[in-house]
Amino acid sequence: MQQNTVRTRIFPIGDFTFDSGETLPGIQLAYETYGTLAPDKGNALLLFHALTGSHHAHGYNADLPEAGSFWRPENHSGWWDTMIGPGKPLDTDKYFIICANYLGSCYGSSGPASIAPDGEPWGSRFPMVNAKDQARAQVMLLDSFGIDRFYVVGPSLGGMLSLCVADLCPQRVKSVISIGSGYEPQIDHQLCGFEQVLAIELDPDYRAGRYPLDTPPNRGLALARIICHKLFVYQKGLAERARKGVCDRKGMLTWYEPTRNTESYMLHQGTKFALRFDANAYIRIINLWTGFDFARFSAEGDIDAAFRRFARHGIPFMIFSISTDCCFSPESAEQFHRRLVENGVEAEYKCIQSMKGHDSFLLEPELYAQEIAAYLSR
Repeated sequence: MQQNTVRTRIFPIGDFTFDSGETLPGIQLAYETYGTLAPDKGNALLLFHALTGSHHAHGYNADLPEAGSFWRPENHSGWWDTMIGPGKPLDTDKYFIICANYLGSCYGSSGPASIAPDGEPWGSRFPMVNAKDQARAQVMLLDSFGIDRFYVVGPSLGGMLSLCVADLCPQRVKSVISIGSGYEPQIDHQLCGFEQVLAIELDPDYRAGRYPLDTPPNRGLALARIICHKLFVYQKGLAERARKGVCDRKGMLTWYEPTRNTESYMLHQGTKFALRFDANAYIRIINLWTGFDFARFSAEGDIDAAFRRFARHGIPFMIFSISTDCCFSPESAEQFHRRLVENGVEAEYKCIQSMKGHDSFLLEPELYAQEIAAYLSR
């Protein structure tokens, strides 16, 4: 089936002051849009991507010069293509969908791999980016279109950022769909994030984050991805997903040769990822997840008070959990839903039965399609 070709646009923010207090010049966001903005601008839908995803959610885009060599063939097809388009759950005949790459990433938005005024990559000089920074930047993009009110859809990390957008401007949010997410990361995932940072830091090629882009710390980044990937897949089903003989161990291992297909599979995933992402950017995005603290980021400094404000502004929620999710368990999602309801928020809840783990929303979007379409139609 021929995919329609789309192109990335760049929104120039200019000087941007991060929540840390640091100000950088020339900040920009890469984004794509799908559908047509209505004359009254009332059909806008802000779509967030997952941890190491991109703004390219739909169609085919083989050309992103701003991403350099990180934009590889596996990035060319939209990550939620089966969910977006005419007659699909995110119906482009009804909605004007905006998806932007996160600050600190490496797919066109400003990040550590971007060139600083001195002609060198920002590297470790690029600030750590938190959820409040992401929310403000994305709302600035919406403001550039003159969009006053909008829907929000956020899977994984995007679900956490959806909360921050709703907290930043509750009077503007029509509804929130949160998929495989919550209002705080679990402690084991916070520690797992630190392990990933250590894997990168301990690679001799990391050079305190000031490495040349043509000699990156790929071993450390590959190991970090392997550590992380264990959380995204349902480990009881990993053996079925793993294939023998798919990895190229050159440059990664010295004498040890994987003898089990699960080892080969994980090594392949890590090696492949290290070619399509920047190590400094990965540290920022991982820290964005593990450092998420909605209680601290909210205007009230209190989760229940923030949820009560959502209720006063009439923001309805749809919460999806995944039965085999190791990142946000169904129990934590049920608690999220219950806490919303207890604070007066109109909220629905659905647990998707899947053997794919946290990545289910990417690997089998058809399981979510009917529920999302029905919810938006209501």
